[in-house]
Amino acid sequence: MEALQWIPAILAGAAALFVMGSIIWGLFDVLGDKRLDQATRTVWALLIFALPLIGILAWLYTKPQIAGGSDHVRLKKTL
Repeated sequence: MEALQWIPAILAGAAALFVMGSIIWGLFDVLGDKRLDQATRTVWALLIFALPLIGILAWLYTKPQIAGGSDHVRLKKTL
């Protein structure tokens, strides 16, 4: 097999690892968030599991709103 035939397989494997890692990180992040009640955690976990990339992006978008602040405020505090 030539090297050019391996490139799509390597890229597909890297994409699969990225998506699986994102799902695992998202589930741990949602389930570890103590500000959410059990029903809300379950809904977020199901959303991340059913629609992985859309669920992760939605969680990343709404997480600062749940925390009561924005990323800009946290960035200013750390700098």
